[in-house]
Amino acid sequence: MALLYLLIGLGATIIGSLAGFGGGILIKPVLDFLGHYDLPTIGVLSASTVFAMAVVSVYTRRRTLKEMRVDHAVLLAIGSVLGGIIGKGIFNQFSHQSWVGMAQTTSLIVVFSLVLFYVNNKAKFKQYHIDRRSMVFFVGLLLGLMASFLDIGGGPHNVAILSLLFAFDTKKAGFYSIFIIFFSQLASLISIGLSGNLSNYDLSMLGYMVTGGISGGIIGSRLAKFLSIEVVEKVFNVTIFLLILLNMYNLYQYIS
Repeated sequence: MALLYLLIGLGATIIGSLAGFGGGILIKPVLDFLGHYDLPTIGVLSASTVFAMAVVSVYTRRRTLKEMRVDHAVLLAIGSVLGGIIGKGIFNQFSHQSWVGMAQTTSLIVVFSLVLFYVNNKAKFKQYHIDRRSMVFFVGLLLGLMASFLDIGGGPHNVAILSLLFAFDTKKAGFYSIFIIFFSQLASLISIGLSGNLSNYDLSMLGYMVTGGISGGIIGSRLAKFLSIEVVEKVFNVTIFLLILLNMYNLYQYIS
């Protein structure tokens, strides 16, 4: 079982680091599918693994930080921290309600479907160049909130929204996404730690998943340096399609 969770953390974060997902979008539905843990525990395992990956990804690609607009990066980070705290607070408030898992899974299906449609029809959409600081902050707030409430630590919607609103290519949007994920998951983990309820979670697999997350962050970041934008986009598309199918199955299990 330990090897299984190590491989889940590793596989999810390799793809997550490469495409800017974060990895949580893979971890949550897979852990839902396995059914070994309740939703709050899945949230902690996912957030911890994704944060470990984000730390490594940002460090190994630290030279890319010089290419970021400092004002945008700071505002997105601050917004994502606040959004992460709000999102985790909302989740904690309702986490023990029976409908939460179904609501999260349904939201993921809708979000992923919209993202898949967008990335395959980008030419039909007008790209914006948002520069107003209040709007940049709001984008970070929204992405951080979604990441924490849905327990996915970021996701393809990050890449799609950043691409649409800031006219980024997939690789650049992916790095900004990882940057946002780093701060939103840090805020989420701090919120969990301050709650003082760690004894309520089964964290026996945490070390294995975090180890996988660190390794995945290293491998994914190195791959991102060498793979073309076209290859990254193909990885993105295939992963999203498979995630839609997996979440549809999970939703069927909730309903039945």
